[in-house]
Amino acid sequence: MPIPRSKKVRHLAVAAAVLLVAAFAARAALKKQAVDFYVLKPFDLSYTILANCTVDYPEPLDLSFLQGGIVGSVEARDGESVVRGRPLVRLDPFEAERNLAISTDGLKSAEDRLRNAREEVLPNLREKLNEYELNLEQAELNRKRYVQLLAAGGVSRADAEKADKAYQQALSQRNQQKLELENFSRSGLLADLENQVSIARARVELARRNLANTRIEAPFDGLVLKVHVQAGAKVAASARAVTVLERAKWQLVLNVDQRELPFLKLGLPAVATMDAYPEERIAGAVSFVCPEVDKAKNTCELRVELSEDKAFVKSGMAGRVEITAAKFERAPAVPAKFVKKGAGGPFVWVWKGRKAALVKAAVRPVGERWSLVDGLPEGAVLLDAEVGARPGKLKPGREVKPDGGT
Repeated sequence: MPIPRSKKVRHLAVAAAVLLVAAFAARAALKKQAVDFYVLKPFDLSYTILANCTVDYPEPLDLSFLQGGIVGSVEARDGESVVRGRPLVRLDPFEAERNLAISTDGLKSAEDRLRNAREEVLPNLREKLNEYELNLEQAELNRKRYVQLLAAGGVSRADAEKADKAYQQALSQRNQQKLELENFSRSGLLADLENQVSIARARVELARRNLANTRIEAPFDGLVLKVHVQAGAKVAASARAVTVLERAKWQLVLNVDQRELPFLKLGLPAVATMDAYPEERIAGAVSFVCPEVDKAKNTCELRVELSEDKAFVKSGMAGRVEITAAKFERAPAVPAKFVKKGAGGPFVWVWKGRKAALVKAAVRPVGERWSLVDGLPEGAVLLDAEVGARPGKLKPGREVKPDGGT
């Protein structure tokens, strides 16, 4: 039975469509994918580290009273510059001065008693001991002589016993005097007087310190931010009196990834901008590099000291810091995305004129954006390594230009 003409037309149309789809698929399979490319040309590369920062030092310092009392005078004003040691606030010193005078008199009295004991009593005791020593020597000679006379029949036994009794009495007097001298000089009155002098001196020192504590002085050259008290006010110990700010260069604290450690060292130049004043660029330098890494965050703490004094900079401000960590002159640098990492790598895709070839290269990363590549000729065309295609499927597309920094 012959096929109707309409069905033949439909069959031909379907076959033509299938052939057309197959042709497009074959063409697409042969078509190469255009990717970013980079022409290797040495240039001067500056590697910079960017990080958020906070103005950390100097911080406002609250000066408090070390003892309570009545404010006698306020000698500083808000916004005033002061030098180290200048009095800022004074308490009424009457009570402290009176206690110091009483303590000083007590010390003088104790020292007089000690001096009298050392210069009069002690010499008298020693002189008396010497006298008893002489008496003892004489009594001992008499006793020996009477013993000899008794043996020769020259004196009676009663006389000999009398001489012995005189010797024993002299010995007792000498021993008693010696004991009194030792007690006086070591553990007796003299030691007690020395202890009294020591206590009196401690009281005087405490009274002087209490008198000094009635004054609050500037601990450094700086600026008075706020005076919190007024004359005549009654204040308690630890009450806040004055807030001051040290006159010192601003220190910014920031945390950078530990991978930046090989590039970090003291003195690296830096530029900071505060979030509130983004148009103002402030020069500075790295003044501290962390001695250890934060294990929880894998970061390293840095401090940057600002070399310029800007009136708008305040403690606690937030901003950003750009540190020039390294400079490479005529560096064969490529963007990091043009380096392919893999087993036996790293590699780069090199355009050979008609196709791309995977070439092993000596690569040294410089931060996250750049890598130094050795062993490739100047002018080599590198293809984007992040595109996971076969070499035959890649071709140059948009050219990436170096910007000279990171």
